Amino acid sequence: MEHGTVSKSTISHRWSKHPEFYTHTVTFLVEDQLFRVPWDQLAAESTVFTDMFLLPKGDSEMPGGQSDSETVEGESDECPVTLEGVSKKEFESFLRALMSRQHSKNKGSSLSQTQWISVLRLSTMWEFKDLREVAIQHLDLPSRPLAPVEKFVLASKYGIKRWLLPALTQLAERPWPISVEEGRRLGLENALKLAAVRERLKVANTVAVDWIEQNFILKHRNEASKKHSDERSKPLKSKDCGQKSTQIFKDKEEGNGLCVSLLTKAFDL
Repeated sequence: MEHGTVSKSTISHRWSKHPEFYTHTVTFLVEDQLFRVPWDQLAAESTVFTDMFLLPKGDSEMPGGQSDSETVEGESDECPVTLEGVSKKEFESFLRALMSRQHSKNKGSSLSQTQWISVLRLSTMWEFKDLREVAIQHLDLPSRPLAPVEKFVLASKYGIKRWLLPALTQLAERPWPISVEEGRRLGLENALKLAAVRERLKVANTVAVDWIEQNFILKHRNEASKKHSDERSKPLKSKDCGQKSTQIFKDKEEGNGLCVSLLTKAFDL
């Protein structure tokens, strides 16, 4: 060894590493792109990544007792951790949401709905519980709501139980039918269950309309026909109007209750 030169192994044993501000990074290969990120930010929130980093490194010894970091998975660009079944766009969205939340930045809030769906998928798969909840909140914003079919599909796929009933209620109560494409996304069994609920509601609404017609419209006409012709055109008294409005709102509430009841039973919610 020449004077003034120090081997890497000598340096690594001479100084201690700061427990907080000595950052260990890990390199990932996603499709054809490399990502290098601080491993502690991943391991701090995910048991999946914690277990991954606790696995034996399997590094080899070079002549002279030096460790060959290039043979340790994730330690270099030459030997990255390969993430299968993930696109680089998905992973980028996931990292943006994760890093922006951890560093209190607003970059995550600028993600699109599609990007947040990617965050939801990866955070669920890798058990990032806090980030998963953040993704769920962003996807449930009133300012940019998910379509009910999309919401039901995501809720079923990623176990978001609180989304199921609201999404199904929207589909059951809307006036237009379920389309072929929507039925395909819902699945045959779910589409048939939903069709059955919609049919039951349609029958119940028809009966309710008939009942209202018989008890209000026809009754009023019969009573009016017995009175003097000039009294037939009299407007309904405010008290009568109030009673009828109250009954209509009551019928609507009962209809909503019936819808929830039918859906809860049909889908075992």
